[in-house]
Amino acid sequence: MTGQRRFWLLGPGIVVLFLAARAMLSPGSQMCGPVFVHGDRRGDCVALTFDDGPSEPYTGQVLDILQARGVKATFFLVGENALRFPDSVRREAALGMEIGNHSMTHPNMILRRPSSVFWEVAQTESILETLTGIRPRWFRPPHGFRDPRLFQQTRRLDLPVAGWSNMPKDWTTPGMDVIVQRVLNQLKPGDIILLHDGENAMAGGDRSQTVRALPYILDGIAARGLKPVTLSELARKGGLGLRDYRRMEAYSDH
Repeated sequence: MTGQRRFWLLGPGIVVLFLAARAMLSPGSQMCGPVFVHGDRRGDCVALTFDDGPSEPYTGQVLDILQARGVKATFFLVGENALRFPDSVRREAALGMEIGNHSMTHPNMILRRPSSVFWEVAQTESILETLTGIRPRWFRPPHGFRDPRLFQQTRRLDLPVAGWSNMPKDWTTPGMDVIVQRVLNQLKPGDIILLHDGENAMAGGDRSQTVRALPYILDGIAARGLKPVTLSELARKGGLGLRDYRRMEAYSDH
């Protein structure tokens, strides 16, 4: 087989693989299913979200800052970590923070068996509802990775899938100033801001830079005339990828 003929045979396959990878890995892609990526770009709100917790002392420190400023945020919790720090989960709920589902063990969800995906989501859902008396209303896939199988399982649980539009990569611990700059330099109305108060595994990482950055991020949001809200409040104002949220809202009204 000549090189040119081999290229023409392999070319379409490479394109298909590229598009599939983009659909599963890109935060804004809607190809595998609807993902809430950002709110109304003409509005005056942004959603502040925290992943991978709870993890102490960082979750408690984040809550102290939010409570002092009267700010509500959405926390996407890992089931294992919720079992390790149940009082932190209860405090989040008591303060009116929104609780989201971030899987049981924070695995890569791509190409996992449907039964495994369902267990990761449903087990966490049960734990968080038991701890707080509140059923989580959103699921955020670990790393943002998803494929069509994931959406089949989240629909079984009436959980819309959440992504993000503003990610400073605070988990890389680039420094407090860098985290603040990355958030504020790209900040737009309707943004879903992704920060971290915990670590993937139960042995949590250092999130002190995120904690120190948070007051400056809140100051910058306010200076731009924007208001931080929960993910559900942002969704009620409209945005990209809200089909499952609207369906869930209709279901919840019955």
